[in-house]
Amino acid sequence: MSGLEIYLILVLALHAIDEAYHCNNIPNTGNPNDLHLVCNWTDEDYEWYETDDGRMSYRLKHYSQTDNYFERRARNKHWEQRRLNE
Repeated sequence: MSGLEIYLILVLALHAIDEAYHCNNIPNTGNPNDLHLVCNWTDEDYEWYETDDGRMSYRLKHYSQTDNYFERRARNKHWEQRRLNE
């Protein structure tokens, strides 16, 4: 194997790990400059809501029409974990 082939294998493997991590660990805010291919969380995926103590907070929406399969799965997993922790 040449050096270029090894480099490409490493880059592709690390990119796949980064995409999986980004889908499973949803950021607290949307970033329009975030260029992930699989789970691209943008500002439209988040909403403002009022907490029990009256403060305004930011969270992931329950549903989005623009979700692909992986985003929908990660969103459902996120809300399921949130329901279990309440």
